[in-house]
Amino acid sequence: MHIVEVVKKSLLLMCVLMVSMVGLASAADSPTNYISVDGYGEVTATPDRANINIGIVSNAKTAKQAQQDNAAAANAVKAALQDLGIDPSDMKTSHYNFRPVYSQEKNKTNKVIGYTASCSLEVVVNDISQTGLVIDRALNNGANRVNNLNFDLKEPEVYSKEALRVALRDARAKADIIADELGIKIKGIKLVTESVGSVEPRADMTLAKMASAGAMDNEAPEPTPIEAGTIELGATVHVDYIIE
Repeated sequence: MHIVEVVKKSLLLMCVLMVSMVGLASAADSPTNYISVDGYGEVTATPDRANINIGIVSNAKTAKQAQQDNAAAANAVKAALQDLGIDPSDMKTSHYNFRPVYSQEKNKTNKVIGYTASCSLEVVVNDISQTGLVIDRALNNGANRVNNLNFDLKEPEVYSKEALRVALRDARAKADIIADELGIKIKGIKLVTESVGSVEPRADMTLAKMASAGAMDNEAPEPTPIEAGTIELGATVHVDYIIE
């Protein structure tokens, strides 16, 4: 009898434990109610740095002369920009090309009639007010191309973080409106995802090309006006708010 009672009690205890475990599993598996919203934030910043790609193209009858002319022009441009206060570490050669030039006359396409040497110089202008002056000085000292010009920020993370804050506030405001209209309460956050991007301003390169044409024609060009405009940095967040 004693053994039978022990067995009965053991079976009873096992049943109680199984019921308890089923209850816990049911509670854990119960769905969490939540609302999902997207928030967007944007801040506007004034660029404080310019990046200019300056090109130097030299043509000559001989390979040696084309190479020497290009090297001399490149060194003259670098020296002129250093005189403006551009640090040598903010200038680097980004492209160099040397090629023969062939005759375009009929039946003479394989005849070499000259050589072209070209290089590109990437220049970082930390004093953005000098952007136009840098272009003018380069074009007046041997450069004959402005391949690209763009503006950016020295500390973009400062503005990206602010855009993210604005996006989070926007998401919460939307969630509060939804909760208020439905008569529910927000009690927590289930998930947050974010992404940050930027829209670069477009510089007016037409003016730079006009200045280049004037310099090539040995005319005194007007100072190149460059407007940096603004940069809009945006952030998007997706938030799942737990509700009750």
